[in-house]
Amino acid sequence: MPVPAVRLKIRVRLSNGSRAYVDPVFSSNGKLKPLYAVVNGKPEHHPEGVYNLRYIKAGKRVWDAVGTDAQLALTAKLRVEHKLQAVSLGITDPDPIKTADKTDLAAAIKEYLSDTAKAKSKRTLYAYTRTLTVFASTCSRQYMEQINRRDVLNYLDHLKTSGNVPRTVANYSNFLKIFFNHNKVAWPLERTDRVKFTEKVVSAYEPHEINALLAAADHEESELMQFFLFTGARDREVQYATWRDVNLTAKTFAVTEKLDLGFSPKDKEEGEIPIPDSLVDRLCARRKRHPDSRLIFPGIGGKPNGHFLRTLKWLALRAGMNCGHCYNKTGACCATKPVCKRFELHRFRKTFASMHHEAGVSARTIQQWLRHSDLETTLKYLAASDHKSVKIRDQVNNTFAFVKVAA
Repeated sequence: MPVPAVRLKIRVRLSNGSRAYVDPVFSSNGKLKPLYAVVNGKPEHHPEGVYNLRYIKAGKRVWDAVGTDAQLALTAKLRVEHKLQAVSLGITDPDPIKTADKTDLAAAIKEYLSDTAKAKSKRTLYAYTRTLTVFASTCSRQYMEQINRRDVLNYLDHLKTSGNVPRTVANYSNFLKIFFNHNKVAWPLERTDRVKFTEKVVSAYEPHEINALLAAADHEESELMQFFLFTGARDREVQYATWRDVNLTAKTFAVTEKLDLGFSPKDKEEGEIPIPDSLVDRLCARRKRHPDSRLIFPGIGGKPNGHFLRTLKWLALRAGMNCGHCYNKTGACCATKPVCKRFELHRFRKTFASMHHEAGVSARTIQQWLRHSDLETTLKYLAASDHKSVKIRDQVNNTFAFVKVAA
C-alpha cells in the first residue's frame, strides 16, 4: 500500500486581501527560509504566514496547520510521514476515537453561535463569532476531540502575527476555552501556555480635567459628560438610558433591562444610583426640551447613540487636552486628531467611584452603585484614590521625616 505524500505549504495573505496556500521558499542549501512564500513565481516575506501540511487521509484531503516556526513545521511534516507510513503497515490506528463519541467542530460552532445570539448581546455575539471563525480557519480538525495543544497554540500564533495585542489574544483564548467547556471537551492548553499581558490601569479624571472638558463643551455635550460622571454608568447603559429610569422625585437613576431594545445590563445586574441635585435640575430642564423622546440621549431617529466615545475624544481635542503622543492604527496623531488614548468613557466610572470614596462613602455602598458582583473589583477602582488621600500623604511624609537634606 503506497504511503500518501505529505506536502508543506504556507498560508499567506495576498495583496488583494485573499488568503492562499502556496509553496514555501527553500534556500540554495536546501534549508527552509522562515516565513517566505513563492507568490507569482517570486519569493516574498510573509510574517503573517502559517505553515500547513497537505496530505490524503482515509481518501480525503487534509489540511493541518502546524504553526509559524519553520523548523517545527518540518518536524511536524516528518512526524506525519512516519505516522502515515505506520498506518499503511497496519501498525497503528490513526484515529482511535469512536465516531459516536466525536463532536463535529463546524456543527458545534454553528449551534453555539445560534444559542449565543439568543442569550447574549450583539457585542458578545460578534466577539464569539470572530473567535470561532478565525479558529476554524486555522484548524484542520473535523472533530473537537481531535484538537490538541499544538492546534490551539497555532491559533494563538496566528492572532499574534495578525497584529493583535496580547490582551486581545488572551480574550480570544478565553472565549475559545468557554466554547470547549460548553461542549464538555477538555481544554488542551497547559497552565504555562496562558497568554500574558500587562493589565491596563484606568485612572480617574482629575477635577481640573473635568472642569476643562465641561468648559469646552456645548450644552448637549456638557449634559452628557455630567450624566456619565454623576451616575458612574457604562457606555451602553447610557446609550439605553430612558426617562423611565430616572426618578426625579427620589433623585435616582436605575439601570434596567430593555428587551425590546435588545439591552441587558452587564452580568444581568440591575441597580439604582442616587444622583446629585445639580443633575436632577439639568434633567428636569432637558425633559422639557425633549418631551417626546424615550431615550435620554438619543441618536438619529431616536435610536440609541453609539458615538459617545467619539464625542468625548473630539471634546478633549477641542479643549487642547490631548497628550500629542498617541497614534491610532492608521498613523493619525492625537496632536491634531481625536484619537488620544487618555480619554475614555470608562474613566468617568472610575472617577465616580474615587470621588464618592474620598467623600466618605463606604466601599460596599460604592460596590452596589457600580453593580459589581465582587468587592475586589470595586477595591481596585478605589486603590488609586487611597494613594492620593490626605491620610496616605501624611503617612508617606512621616515615613521619611527623619531624612535631613541641606538647603
